[in-house]
This record gives sequence, C-alpha cells and structure tokens, in this order.
Amino acid sequence: MVRTNSFYAVLAAVVAAGYCFAPGAQPVDTALTLKELDIRYAAELNHVPVGCRTVAMGNTGVVLPYSDLSAFWNPSLICLSPSYSVVIEGAKLYGGLSSLGTASFHAPVQNDLSVGLMYKAFFPDDILEYDSLEGTLLERQYTYSIDGYPSRGVFHNNQHSIIASIAKLFSIPIPRPTSFSLPLPVDIAGGLNIKSLIQTMTPGDDVRLGYNINIDLGAVLRVGVDYNLAEESIRRELLIAATVKDILPTKMTWLHSYEGYEEPVDYSQFYGISYIDRSGFLHGDWTVSLSLHKQYEATLHAGLEGEFFDMVAFRCGISNRIATVGTGIHYKNYSADYSFTFDELSYSFLRLGIGYRF
Repeated sequence: MVRTNSFYAVLAAVVAAGYCFAPGAQPVDTALTLKELDIRYAAELNHVPVGCRTVAMGNTGVVLPYSDLSAFWNPSLICLSPSYSVVIEGAKLYGGLSSLGTASFHAPVQNDLSVGLMYKAFFPDDILEYDSLEGTLLERQYTYSIDGYPSRGVFHNNQHSIIASIAKLFSIPIPRPTSFSLPLPVDIAGGLNIKSLIQTMTPGDDVRLGYNINIDLGAVLRVGVDYNLAEESIRRELLIAATVKDILPTKMTWLHSYEGYEEPVDYSQFYGISYIDRSGFLHGDWTVSLSLHKQYEATLHAGLEGEFFDMVAFRCGISNRIATVGTGIHYKNYSADYSFTFDELSYSFLRLGIGYRF
C-alpha cells in the first residue's frame, strides 16, 4: 500500500531501531518497547511503488497489465505480456530526500508461462543522528522536531530487494449466444513472487544488517468484451485482480543487534478492476482503473490513461487523495515514461523509466 507519510514512518522506524541497537540500551526498555508498541513499516521497501505508468495512474498497478514493472504489484500480470522486456527506472522521492532505482527483466517461456526478475534499491539522504532528546523513550521515538539539539553524525538506512516472479496463463473459451460467431475469450492467470530484502543501518560506528524473505500471491481475470473480426484482436477488455503481499509470517531479523532484535512484517491486500478500450473512442486507446489497498488502513486509488497515435500516452490519477500525473512515449520497441506525485511531505518531482521490448 502506498502511504504519503511513508518517509516519516521510515524515519520513525530508524530512530526506534537506533535506540534499541545502542550499546547502552537497557533490557527493560527494550522489552517494554516490543510489548507496548505496535511496530509498523518493517520491510517498507516492499511498499515503495515502482513503475512510471502505474504511479501516474494512482498506484493502481494490481490491475494494470502490459506495464513493464507490473510484477511488483501483481505477479500474475507478467504472463499477459507476450514479449521480452528490459526496464530501468530511477526516481527522486519526497523533494529529493530519497532515491529509488529499479531494474527488471521479463521473459515468456512456453505454454503461457512467464518469468521475471527485478532489483530495487532505496537510498535515503543523510539522516542526522541525535544522542539526547527530552521525554520518555516512547516520546523520543515519535519526536520529529529536534531543533536546537546538536547532531553527533549522520545515519544511513539503505535497502535492497530482489524479486523473482513466475506466472501461468489459462485460457477458457466461453460460448456466446448464437448471434455471435466467436466465443467470448476469458483468461485466468496466477502468479508468485519470491522476494528477499536486505537493509543496512549505521547507528554510531556500528553497521546493522537486517534481512527478510517473503512471498506474494496474485491472480487476474481478463474478459474480452468484444472481438474485431477484421483485425483479429480484442478491442475491449475487463480485468479483475487481487494480490496478497508478504503472506509468510517471517520477520525482519537484525544481525548483531541487541538480543536478536526482530520486527514483524505485516501482510497487505490489493484488489482492483480496470477497463481497456481500443475501439478508437475519441481517437485514442483508453484505460480506466480502480483499486483498493489494505494494510494498516484501507485506501482508494484510481487512474486514467489515454494513448494517441499508438505512440503518446497521457496519465493521471488519485492515490489515497494524492494527485498523480505522467506521460509516456514509445516508438517501435523503445519506450520512455515519466511521472510526478504531489506527495504531502514534498513533491516527488522526478521518476523516469526507459524500456526495450523484443
């Protein structure tokens, strides 16, 4: 799920972990923290969105096929793309406070089976590290206003993720009424992501290493609404999709930390519906998408895309009340995409991706 306060959440998690890992941490304080606090946002890189097209369309990626980084949102979608693809994407998030890099490869294998591999890297800017704040442990962990306190250095919180995907497509011909000459095409696809996450943090002169391994499951139903006999192609499609992320009860485990510190990784749910119209309405191809994300709270997302001349696309959306816009251009086998997000913390002004299909 995409949350506009995710950067603050990462900072809170970093500060909390820093106190727990500090050499002078007391067993009583650590125990109270684990019992009294509902630790959230562990393995948060699993929810930092990727894909210029998806982000520009309100982060409705759970039900957006034919996107080069769709495996992150729903592993089953990769088998709807018939070609090989290579994608590289970079982003400056929250006014440049953080950087995100993504690289992906997708390949259709055989018998409607597809595989994919994705790498994500998240690099926040330098975080000032403070040694002394007023209040209780709980108050210190949730204090963002620290003006007047001298910092003792910088704190880094880098995260890396590798996602391996596999998906299978099953086609089911559904008979139509006798007035139609062709069956109604219905496709059902299921997919699996196996992902690993490595996170490094640097409290003081120490280096803390955390890791997590987990699984995503996704499914999509695609229904061809009509068929163009002259072009032998489906002009209108309706898709319904669902994804459950982080379904295994594994934890974010920190090596060399105090008493083997661990953070629970909560599962999340994504549901969506989209409609694709290639009939030439208003001289364009159109995609409308809606999705519901549920982890700590339920959020609504919506997106709209219009593609013209089979080359240029314009996109907009709403992601949990946050506006998103973007554009894309593709020529032959090459593509370039851009998106802009009006995040509450600070605008994410730059997200650019380039791709090649073959």
